[in-house]
Formats: sequence, structure tokens, C-alpha cells
Amino acid sequence: MIKINVMKKTVLITGVTGTIGRATALEIARSGASVILLSRNRDKLELAKTEISEKSANNNIEILVADFSDISSVKRAAKEFKQKYNHLDALINIAAVYKKSREITKDNLELMFATNHLAPFILTKELLDLLKASKPSRIITVTAPSVTKLNFNDLQGEKKFSSLNSFGGSKMMNLLFTYSLAKRLEGTGVNAVALHPGLVKSDLTKEMPSFLKYITRLMADKPDKAAKMLCSLAIDSKFESSNGKFYKFDGKEIKSNNYSYDKELQEKLWTISEELSQQQIGEKDDVENTLKLST
Repeated sequence: MIKINVMKKTVLITGVTGTIGRATALEIARSGASVILLSRNRDKLELAKTEISEKSANNNIEILVADFSDISSVKRAAKEFKQKYNHLDALINIAAVYKKSREITKDNLELMFATNHLAPFILTKELLDLLKASKPSRIITVTAPSVTKLNFNDLQGEKKFSSLNSFGGSKMMNLLFTYSLAKRLEGTGVNAVALHPGLVKSDLTKEMPSFLKYITRLMADKPDKAAKMLCSLAIDSKFESSNGKFYKFDGKEIKSNNYSYDKELQEKLWTISEELSQQQIGEKDDVENTLKLST
């Protein structure tokens, strides 16, 4: 496969068939950047590509198919990207799911853990060399100011499952990951930041409890502000030196819960995530053996 030589900004965005992802892709496409749309549904991706290209008058829109609940699919997508492109200015991790009941992936992982944390962890690590070669570059992860503390003895809710706790835990993992990644990237020309998009109406709330849906309906805003901020974080020169920071959709820097800054916890999660990401489909080793690292 022939690599594409790119002079303009190249941005890879996950979760683009969702509300925030699609709005962000459109905003960045309007800037003239080359945008790669990543999601698991090819038909929805093609529709999104057509819509974004028409609305932005930008023909440099491509798609990349990956199922974030499947480790091998994420790795294949990263490999495909590196085969086709020789440059990456920004990776924006937006994809996330909320499930009211515990679901298990083909890799024997809890679905929210796999999709919201492990998949972006793997995709980011697989693309790090390309991001470093493209410096200055950025990694932006969409999350929330979670206060959920992780139970490392039951990280995936096998013993006791709560949908809200698991979702909140995955958002805390996004923060722990971002801060740990930022430290690892110091001096490389690659920066890692997190963004809180605020309350936005999206498919993410479909299976949430009724009271949360009600609150969202009352308080949720359009995704425009979050999309504009994500675009700025990805391509605006004023954020070129930002690293290890947490921003709100209005551009203000915010502080997350003190728990998220605990370096020992950050490293604990990183180690477990690395071990799990090395799983291969068909392995007979129980995931619990990996989680023993936490005890």
C-alpha cells in the first residue's frame, strides 16, 4: 500500500458516528485538515464521510473501521493507518459506551472497560511512534471529572457490578491514563490532554437511568462548544505546549479529583492495561490472572 504524503494537518477521530464525534469531525474538516473518521460501522462511517465532506467542502475525509470492544480490531486499524499515512498531527479519543448491565467482549473483558479505556489506550500506544515522528502533535481524550475510585481487586465488576460505577470508573481511567501518558511524553514533542465536553445530548444516554436522562434533557447543550474546543486543542498553535492538562468545553483549565493525580495508581492501571492489551484472541489464560498484578 502506498503511503500518502501529507503537508496539511492530519487528524484521526474515534467515535465519529456519535454526536460529539461527528460535530468535532465537521469542525476540524472546515479548517481544511485531512480527517480520518474511525468507528465500527462502515455504513454509518460512509454516511458521515459524505455529510462532513459536503458540509465542509473538504474532500480529504477518509474512514477507518475498528470495533473498540475487540483488541485485535483496534490493533489492525492502527496498523492500517500506519501503512497508509506517514503523518499524524492529532489523535482524538471520543468513542465511549454506557451499558446498564454487564456485558462481556470476545476478549473476556467488561464492555465499558474495553471500549472506554482499553481501546483508546491500545490505539494511542500503537500510534505513538508516528505521533512522535510528526511532532509537534497532540493526543486528546474526552472524559469527565469523575470522582469514582477504582477497585483494583474487581476492576471489571465481575464480583460486584454497578453500571454507573463502571462507567464512572472508565472515565477515571481516562484521566489516570492521560496524566500518566503526559509524563511519559515530556520532551518528545507530543502532548496529552483531556477534555470535559459538558452535558451533551447523545446516544450515550440511551441505557442510563431515567433520572439521568431527565437531567440530560433539561441541561444538555448542543455539541458545538465541545467540538470547537476539541478542534482548538487539536490544531490551534496556542495549545501546542499543553501537556497533562484537563480542559472544559469553554476552554478553561480545570482540576480533576485528587485521586486521579496519584502516580502510584496511574502506574498500576498502566501496567494492567499493558498486560491486557497483549492478549491474543483464543488465549485460554483467564483475565483474572492479569488482574492479580493489582493485589
